[in-house]
Amino acid sequence: MNSLEPVNGKARIDYTQDTLFGPMAKHIECQVAVQRHTDGMVLKVFQPLPDDLQAAHTVVVALDGRRTSGVVKDSQRLSDDSLRLELEIQ
Repeated sequence: MNSLEPVNGKARIDYTQDTLFGPMAKHIECQVAVQRHTDGMVLKVFQPLPDDLQAAHTVVVALDGRRTSGVVKDSQRLSDDSLRLELEIQ
């Protein structure tokens, strides 16, 4: 995957959230744009998406036959109601 060109498509996202009762695993399928960088990756998730995805701590993205896992370093809601997740690849 070229670090300068984003890859778009429908992806399965498995994510975990830390709760008072321990980690909670969830998953969704949605449209995404993925851009790899040397130090990680930026994942843009488009609507419709669950409100709790913004609070995810770890993410596994399955897109185009590839699975990538990472720790969420930063999350930000964008003006178009999409979600931008900055990930540190594991």
